[in-house]
Amino acid sequence: MSATGSRGWAGWWGRLFGRAGTGRATQRRTRCRDVLVAEAVAPTGAVAAGEADADAEARLHSGLYALALHPALDGGAACNEALLEATRQALLSRDWSARQLPRRPQLLPQLIQTVNDPESSARATAAIIGQDPVLTGNLLRIANSPAFRMQERPVDSLQRAITLVGTEGIRQIISAVLVQPVMHLQCSEFPQFSTIIWEHALLSSRAAADHARTVSQQDPFAAQWLGLTQGLGAALVMKQLLQEAQTLQVPLDYPTAEAVLRQWTLPVAQRVAAAWELPAPVHEALEQTNADSPLPRTLRFARAAAAASLLARHGHIGKSQGLAWLEHLPGTPPHALLWIWRRLHGRPVETLADEHDGEG
Repeated sequence: MSATGSRGWAGWWGRLFGRAGTGRATQRRTRCRDVLVAEAVAPTGAVAAGEADADAEARLHSGLYALALHPALDGGAACNEALLEATRQALLSRDWSARQLPRRPQLLPQLIQTVNDPESSARATAAIIGQDPVLTGNLLRIANSPAFRMQERPVDSLQRAITLVGTEGIRQIISAVLVQPVMHLQCSEFPQFSTIIWEHALLSSRAAADHARTVSQQDPFAAQWLGLTQGLGAALVMKQLLQEAQTLQVPLDYPTAEAVLRQWTLPVAQRVAAAWELPAPVHEALEQTNADSPLPRTLRFARAAAAASLLARHGHIGKSQGLAWLEHLPGTPPHALLWIWRRLHGRPVETLADEHDGEG
C-alpha cells in the first residue's frame, strides 16, 4: 500500500475509535474505569445510554468489516445500488434447503448426540475425530489458535488438548474443526476476508460460550454454534455477492460489501442452522437477533467482543480501549466482562500495541 493510502487508513481508524497513543494509555492506567469508558468514546459526544450502546456495537462492527475488506477501504464512495439489489434478490429467492447449502459436516450428528449425553466424557467426544489424522491435525491447530490456547507451551497431542480444555472445551474445538472446511472462500478483491471472518467466528464462538455460561445462563454448546454459524453466514453472503458482481460485470466495492454483510449475515446464518438441524435454540436466536432475550443478547455481545479482540490484535485499538467499548454493551456485569475479555484476549496473543496499553 502507498504511503498516502497508509495515512488514509490511519486517519480512518483515528476517526472511528478516537486517538490512541502511549501518552493517553499511560493516563488511562491511573484513572478509574468510569473515566476510562468516557475517554474511549469521547468522539461520540454526550448521548443517551441506548444510543451509546448502539454506537459502540456499530463502531466495532465497522472496524471488523474494515479488517475483512482491507485494502479496499473507500469511505467516500456510495454503494453500487444495482449490485446491492441483485444480491438482495438472489438471497431472497435462493433455495435454502440443505442441498443448496454447504454440506452438513458428516460427524455433526454424532457430536450433538454426545453433547446431549450427560455421561459423555471429553475423551469420548474427542474419539469422534480421533481416527481421522486430518481432522486431528485441524483440531490441534485450532487448540493452538489465539481463541483457545491457554499457555505458552503448544498443544501437541489430542490427549494434551483433552487435559487442558476439558469436555466443554473439546466440544467447542471439535465444532470449529467441523465448520472450518466450509468457510474457506477465495476472494481476490478482499484477500483478507476469509482469514478475518474465520478468526472472528472462532472468537465469537468462544465468547458466546463463556457469556452463556456466566451471564445469560444458557446452553454453552448452543451459544458457541451461534458464533460459528454467523461466520459461515458472512462467508455465504460474500460468495453470493461475488457471483452477482461477476454476472453484472461490475467491480466489488467496499461500501456495497459492507452493506450486504451487515444486512444478510445473520439471516443467512439462520438458514444454515435450520438446514443443518442444529439445536433449536440456535436458529431461534438467529431468527430473533434483535429480541431482548438471553441468547440473542449473548450473540450480540459475542460478535462485538470478537471484533474488539481482533481490532486489538491488529493494533488498531489497545486492549484497555477494547474493554472500554465493550462496557457500553448492556447486560454483562463488569466482573464477567473482564473475565471473558481476559480469556478471549489473554497474554499469549498480545500485540506490540498492547505493550504500550498497560493492561494485561
